[in-house]
Amino acid sequence: MDVRREAAALVVDLDGEGETEALGKALAGVAAAGTVVGLVGPLGAGKTRLSRAVAEALGVDPAAIASPTFVLIHEYEGDLPVYHFDAYRLPSPAAFEDLGPADYWSAGGVCLVEWADLVVDSLPPDAWWIRVEPRGESRRSIRVEAPGDVLDRLGEAIGRGG
Repeated sequence: MDVRREAAALVVDLDGEGETEALGKALAGVAAAGTVVGLVGPLGAGKTRLSRAVAEALGVDPAAIASPTFVLIHEYEGDLPVYHFDAYRLPSPAAFEDLGPADYWSAGGVCLVEWADLVVDSLPPDAWWIRVEPRGESRRSIRVEAPGDVLDRLGEAIGRGG
């Protein structure tokens, strides 16, 4: 796993499932109740896989985790509740708002919103943004944009293996 800090982001190059799981564990380790994460990337980039890694690291039963594409919101119990959204099939940002996402932002869990670029204005201003870019079959580049202290803690967590 290659990690580099930019002014307002942490860029992480991953190679394979093990490194994706390690990043998910590190993200879970710095997330707190009320954290909202917008995930962005093309179809098949690994947004759901990274979401699954975060949820597993937060104590969610791996067998319960599924892509929210057809259900739109999954609620999982873990060390912190995990609310997993998917905006891909929604016809508009208004349709996302109709789901009541703001109620989840303050529900005491971690919110993971896939295809968040389709509902940018619906996410809170302090949301973290994770941009996933595939770089081949098992490689991906992840750009994490979050408050500076979060990026510092995430860099430290990655350095110690999650």
